[in-house]
Amino acid sequence: MEGVEDDDPLLSIGVFARRARLSPKALRVYDRQGLLPPDRVDAVTGYRYYRGGVVAVPFVVYHGQVNDDSDGPVEVCVPIDPARAAVTEVTTAVRTEPAHREVYTTLTKAQVEYPQILSAYDAVYRWVEENDGREAGPGREVYFADWMSAGSATEVCDIAVPVA
Repeated sequence: MEGVEDDDPLLSIGVFARRARLSPKALRVYDRQGLLPPDRVDAVTGYRYYRGGVVAVPFVVYHGQVNDDSDGPVEVCVPIDPARAAVTEVTTAVRTEPAHREVYTTLTKAQVEYPQILSAYDAVYRWVEENDGREAGPGREVYFADWMSAGSATEVCDIAVPVA
C-alpha cells in the first residue's frame, strides 16, 4: 500500500483491535465506511490484516450541554492516518481537525461514572479560565484503556479541551 511501510508486520484483526482499543466488529464497520481499511484481506478466508505502526485512540467530542436531561450532541471520532486516507475511498463524513494544544485531566474508571465525570469537566474548564486560556474547540473524552478489564482505580480516560 502506498504511504505505508512494507516492512511493518501484519497483525490479525484481533491483535490490531486490542492495540487500537476497538472491537473487531468496529474495525469491520470502519472498513466498510472507508475509515480504517485493512492492509490485506485474505482472498480465501476473508481474514483482515493490519500493519502495526502507531494506532491512534478513538475519542468522543461533545458539541453541546451534558446534564441530567441530555447527553448532548456527540461525535465519535476515529483518527485516520493521512497516508491511508490518501489511498482509501472514505464513504463517511470526514472532518479534519488542525493540530492544537489541549488542557486535560486523567480519570480512573470510577471517576468516569456520571455525575462524577462532570466535576472533571468543571476542573478543566476552570483551569482554562484561571490561566487566561481560550477554548479552541469542544471538550472531549479520550478513552485509552481496555474498559472491560480495567479496575475501578485504573486510569482509563482523559477529559480534554483544545486551547489556543
